[in-house]
Amino acid sequence: MQIQRLGDDARRRPLYGGSGALDLEYYFRATTALPSSVMRFHLEPGTSEGEHVHLAGDAGSCSPESSDELYVVVLGEVVMTVDGESAVLRAGDALYAPAGSHHGVANESAAPAELLLVFGPPTPR
Repeated sequence: MQIQRLGDDARRRPLYGGSGALDLEYYFRATTALPSSVMRFHLEPGTSEGEHVHLAGDAGSCSPESSDELYVVVLGEVVMTVDGESAVLRAGDALYAPAGSHHGVANESAAPAELLLVFGPPTPR
């Protein structure tokens, strides 16, 4: 049985020129052969992942640089922007950002927010 405890693969860093530093945690990054990866984002009020794009490259690759992404809000409220369109997402809401889209997330609220991010090979279109 493999169990990963909170903090086992955690780091704090700014992302893509966003405001402040995000707490990030990969799940089973080094031990799984799954085609998708899962991360936890923790955003304090006023922090953000800057807007960026993952190029739609090789459909056989799975990396943060070339991937489709699914953001699921599990705590709090965030503002997600995809290709210039912004929306408020709350706990239980999800957003899909396909490879090639410009996207980012910001916590503009007064409370912390947490998201799960699932990223994997781009979906053939």
